[in-house]
Amino acid sequence: MDKGDRHMGQFPATSILLIDGSKNHREYWTDQLTRCSPDLRILEASDGQSGLALFRAQRIDCVVMDLALPDTPGFEVLAELVPTPSKPTVAVLVLTLLVHRTVWELATAYGAYACFHKKHTRGEDLEKAIHQAVAFVGQMPKEERAHQSRGPKLGAFPDIQTCEERV
Repeated sequence: MDKGDRHMGQFPATSILLIDGSKNHREYWTDQLTRCSPDLRILEASDGQSGLALFRAQRIDCVVMDLALPDTPGFEVLAELVPTPSKPTVAVLVLTLLVHRTVWELATAYGAYACFHKKHTRGEDLEKAIHQAVAFVGQMPKEERAHQSRGPKLGAFPDIQTCEERV
């Protein structure tokens, strides 16, 4: 479902794909992001397979996803989105209720730019991280984004404060 073709200007709006099995969570985060940045174009998917289908069919700048999906393991979806973690072609943020440090480290190793805990993240924090992640991926030369070998990308970026750092 497309929640916003509202960009004004000649540049296309940043497009976000929100993949979350909870309708309430999708609605909440779509509302939070729209309040922070009304020009975002937000698409929603209720499971991993429909999220991957939307990703393949649309121009997506950033995927915000939960790891606990109803049909497909979140790490499998993440691996499809970022086949080469050291050279992502799309920004991916994990937004989850899972709080285990190992899970978050694995998510970044699989290519997530950063991980956030749903209960401790504000819309402004997520919106800022989206723009930083999109800028990070966009700064990589296109030739480096293609023809890469799989390798882990560990650690968080210093200007992103995740829930883990706030606890």
